[in-house]
Amino acid sequence: MKASHIIKLKTSRQCPIIVGEGIIKQLKDYFDFSGYSSLVLITDATVKKLYGQSVLRALRTTGKKVFLLTLPLGEKAKSLREVERGYRFLLEKNIDRKGLICALGGGVVGDVAGYIAATYLRGIDYIQLPTTLLAQVDSSIGGKVGVNFGGKKNMVGSFYQPKVIIGDVALLKSLPPAEMRNGMAEVIKYALAMNRELFRFLEQKRGKLTTPELKDIVMRCSRLKAGIVEVDEREKSGQRAILNFGHTVGHALEAAARLKELSHGEAVAVGMVAASRISEQAGMLDRSNVQSIENMLLKFGLPTYCQGINPDDLIKTIRFDKKTTLGETGWVLLKDIGKGVVNQAVADNIVRKVLREICR
Repeated sequence: MKASHIIKLKTSRQCPIIVGEGIIKQLKDYFDFSGYSSLVLITDATVKKLYGQSVLRALRTTGKKVFLLTLPLGEKAKSLREVERGYRFLLEKNIDRKGLICALGGGVVGDVAGYIAATYLRGIDYIQLPTTLLAQVDSSIGGKVGVNFGGKKNMVGSFYQPKVIIGDVALLKSLPPAEMRNGMAEVIKYALAMNRELFRFLEQKRGKLTTPELKDIVMRCSRLKAGIVEVDEREKSGQRAILNFGHTVGHALEAAARLKELSHGEAVAVGMVAASRISEQAGMLDRSNVQSIENMLLKFGLPTYCQGINPDDLIKTIRFDKKTTLGETGWVLLKDIGKGVVNQAVADNIVRKVLREICR
């Protein structure tokens, strides 16, 4: 067994988070497959080409029947049509309640595979094998699964915890720069909303992140998210909303860009700029901190504004956001770097002013 770190996530279903390097090829050293009748690997075409065969070999060493389902690339996979295709595949392969789904990929694969697991036969087990930085630090953790609907992000879904999350940082070496930037947007989110020490580390960093540094970052972010999920697994108390910093405007931007022209990380980056400027306009955050935040995003190749999007369209989309209740949007804002606050009411004129600034 290769050296790895384990975080014990205590939720409605015990879910250890295992982070290491080169561990994807020895899956049965990190998870007990003995109680399952069959295994279904769900991935996309890109990840299948890179890691599909090695992971299939690792799964076959368990002695179980192993099946492979390949999803389309990108956000178009996050649809009820693909979920239905998944159900049909599982039925054709006679997958019973002792079947196990293995989600190998980024956030989209994890969301779709997890939702199929949550709803097929009223719920079967699944494990997360995240292959992107974004998935390893964020989307694979916490049990949020689902698909887009009606042109809006994650409108159909559930809270359904995996049995284990196995994050192999060696897989991040194959990520194209754009995917690394996507993940860094979520890393910076944690730093801004929850951990100033992480912000300082990123601020001082020069040059490309090394594999040991990435492993450390994945561990830090995993611990931060696990700590929040443990106390507010289903977003009942409001504490989990801190993880949505930058996402109110970010999701609106993705919807306005029809879910394809702007990556999730880019949208969240601009959303964090918007939330920071709103915090400044509300008298909560110093201008110098806003500038530091924007410099940080630029340092990691992330945008601080968007083009070709009407701010009025964003406002309409925000009003239908999942975080809007009884017509009031609960904003996640900053009192300081590393100190986010949730459920903040913001005057419409401030929101409009800031959205006009970021939509050049």
